[in-house]
Amino acid sequence: KEYEQQMADAAKRWPAPTGGLDEAALLAVAKDPARLALGKATFTTNCVACHRADAGGLIGPNLTDEYWIHGGTLAAIYKTVDGGVLEKGMPNWGKLLKPEQVKAVVIYVASLKGTNPPNPKAPQGDKQP
Repeated sequence: KEYEQQMADAAKRWPAPTGGLDEAALLAVAKDPARLALGKATFTTNCVACHRADAGGLIGPNLTDEYWIHGGTLAAIYKTVDGGVLEKGMPNWGKLLKPEQVKAVVIYVASLKGTNPPNPKAPQGDKQP
């Protein structure tokens, strides 16, 4: 119990690096067509096997609806993409992609919300505002 408390205190004092994550910077990237295109290309190359080309979900969840397993904010999507969710089969793309590719795919995924692909995977996770 003491160990867990010390680890929690350490996590607060020295948060894990975020790869330079800044939501304002991500929002600025989202307005850049070239970065959005890089995100789409990165998604097409690395993500369609689990999420489908239209992001409607296959092995991985649907990325176009309002339901998110690990959160639907830019910061939460970034954390999921960058760090992965190994127990669910999601690789930690932060170790495989360049930081700019990770940021670009995050804003691309965020741009897909509400696109309503045909025959999407059933909602998973919690409804996000």
